[in-house]
Amino acid sequence: MGDLRDGSGFSPLAEPSMDLTLDAILNSLEDAVLCVDDRTVLVFLNEAAVGLLQCDPDKVLDRPTANCPALMEVVRQLNLAELSGTCPRSRATRRLQIPGPKSEPVAMEAMVSGVMVDGRQIFTAVIRDISRQQQMEKAVYESRKTQAIGALASGIAHDFNNVLAAVISQIDLVLHTPECPPSLKDHLVYAQTSARRGAELVSKLQTFSRQSKPVFAPLDLMDVLDQLVFMLRRSIDPKIVIDVVKPVNKPWLVVADSNQIMQALLNLGVNARDAMLQGGRLSFLLENVSFKSDAQAPRKAGDYVRVTVADTGLGMDAEMLSRIFEPYFTTKDLSRGPGLGLSIAAAVVAEHSGWMEVESAPGKGSQFHLCLPRSCEPTAKPQKVEIADAKSTEGKERILVVDDEELVRMVTKAVLAYRGYQVSEAEDGEDAVEKYARSPGAFDLVLMDLHMPRLNGYDALIRIREINPKAKAIMLSGGVQDPEEGIGQMEKVAFLHKPFENQELVRLVRQMLDLE
Repeated sequence: MGDLRDGSGFSPLAEPSMDLTLDAILNSLEDAVLCVDDRTVLVFLNEAAVGLLQCDPDKVLDRPTANCPALMEVVRQLNLAELSGTCPRSRATRRLQIPGPKSEPVAMEAMVSGVMVDGRQIFTAVIRDISRQQQMEKAVYESRKTQAIGALASGIAHDFNNVLAAVISQIDLVLHTPECPPSLKDHLVYAQTSARRGAELVSKLQTFSRQSKPVFAPLDLMDVLDQLVFMLRRSIDPKIVIDVVKPVNKPWLVVADSNQIMQALLNLGVNARDAMLQGGRLSFLLENVSFKSDAQAPRKAGDYVRVTVADTGLGMDAEMLSRIFEPYFTTKDLSRGPGLGLSIAAAVVAEHSGWMEVESAPGKGSQFHLCLPRSCEPTAKPQKVEIADAKSTEGKERILVVDDEELVRMVTKAVLAYRGYQVSEAEDGEDAVEKYARSPGAFDLVLMDLHMPRLNGYDALIRIREINPKAKAIMLSGGVQDPEEGIGQMEKVAFLHKPFENQELVRLVRQMLDLE
């Protein structure tokens, strides 16, 4: 080799031998690499393969694989016989199950190739741990399945809320008619109360079926706990007793997104359920706490509201505690979930500038503490406007009621007509636009469902506003809790969730009609 010195006098080091370079490259891989010949004699293995097989290289190299049970099992699953033959090169992919550190099977994938060298066939297997990849794929599948179920639940909730709206309104109409016998009123009130409870349950289920941006506002965590316990008592095995320890002092408010906090607490509740398959006690405790600047990490000085979720389940050892917030880590069978619940809960709490602490021991249950900063915002809540008397909601204006459910149209028309309004009907968005276009000045207000066939309420309102930019509207929906962004930005447009109370409807109608 010629002199490669440059002007600086630098001379490269001597080239390493090709064997040493190849060994260094193969040993740097995270994937296990091993080579066996057609007599199943081990020719080569890298450091990752040594770790995978837990074997001594000096005792297995250049020896039949039968000398190492773990290696023999791997070769058996590689099924090298299918690659044997006179073909110069052959390749295949294999899925393996190899015992892990705790003897549990670990999913592996092997790329196997065979090549003839001096009349001797050598098989090379590159083996990769795909257990984490499979967990991620399962998590994505579960996420998509959850989204599909959420979409289905939202659609069902929309239809069910239409039914409940009709039931509640019809009962209210009967209750307020002079002809209603007093002997029936108690029964009607009970029926109406049951329908309202059904509406509340649907509303709680909808919380988890919709995708929305977090909305941070002052929140009373006691309200969240009440809703959570209401749901858990109807979905958890009765062998698990659920109780809420009432706080000594009134809990402070926190600034939070109620849906996210509900989801985090629900995840903890489900985890507790899975730790108590034979029954037990699930407890929730809410308390005000203050930490000083010298408090232990991850605590920060200040005032916090702490939610404790405690169970009497299996508990966890130190190793489990060190990993519980890792995504996809789970102490349960994979059929019971992909191991995302605690990591999601921790992420939600961190997004709220708080943290989580855990206390647990094998056989002694677990306690999860969620610490959320105290709100410094005013605690006053907006007061509902009470209706002074029935006459304050009466009127003679013309109203167009738009809904694809005939029963909802009929009941809404009856409620409004009872108070003197002139009501017309349209069966969907297309019908509403056509009727509005024929007589642009014929309607003082439009009551329109958001979700309808042919033309949805939002698009129908856009087209009505093209005809009359000052058109007033109340958008109704049984499928979402809050107005969509586009509707929320429109002037002289209100949103009302189904099922609604008749008084709530007529009050809002009167308010919208009185807008200048």
